[in-house]
Amino acid sequence: MADIPTLQPFLNDSKLQRGGMLQMQISKQGQAPIPIIVEHAKAGYLVVSYEANTTENLQILGSHVRVRWENDASVHTVEMEVVQEQTVWPIKLLGLIPLSVSVEIALRGRQEPIAPDFIIQVPYKVMGARPSEERGEGVLLKFSPTRLVIGTDGYVAKGDFVNLSFSIPHFKQEIVGMGKVVEKNFEDSKALIELIFTDISKQNHEWIKKYYKMLQETASS
Repeated sequence: MADIPTLQPFLNDSKLQRGGMLQMQISKQGQAPIPIIVEHAKAGYLVVSYEANTTENLQILGSHVRVRWENDASVHTVEMEVVQEQTVWPIKLLGLIPLSVSVEIALRGRQEPIAPDFIIQVPYKVMGARPSEERGEGVLLKFSPTRLVIGTDGYVAKGDFVNLSFSIPHFKQEIVGMGKVVEKNFEDSKALIELIFTDISKQNHEWIKKYYKMLQETASS
């Protein structure tokens, strides 16, 4: 008998307590993640809310969505279906049921970013930015399976969501995903931004993990 997806292992996580804040990625390509607030969580369903005026009357009943969060020891990804949608202006309430659940464990705690062994250019697009500021390019300075540190001359602010792509030379593999800027600093007049992945395909994530592991093994040999 196939396992039934359940939120039971996460119910004590602070992110799934009432008032917990998460990001919900809609399957629709190019749609920026929606900030959501947990209203109620049980093993078989999740009730969340968000401001209706931030999505321009977006109807997502029946859609598949992804909720992803991390802590010091693991990264959690839950694929869900929207089975109920109700507007109580200006708030929307959604009822979600889990379709699949995955947990990636960092055996030695959070995996620290390391430098790539090639110069890797990272074109990106800032979601919601003005046309003159939405596109830019940076250089990948460090990375881990969940985080990227990029140097750029472009304008990117903490909290921005960014569509990005880059190639891993060893595998000739193009990585495409979306990240949220969680830190921003400056060094020699260049902005250093740190992103966490909010949406990336399982296959692309496996390529990043493979590259990270390869560099770790090379450094320790």
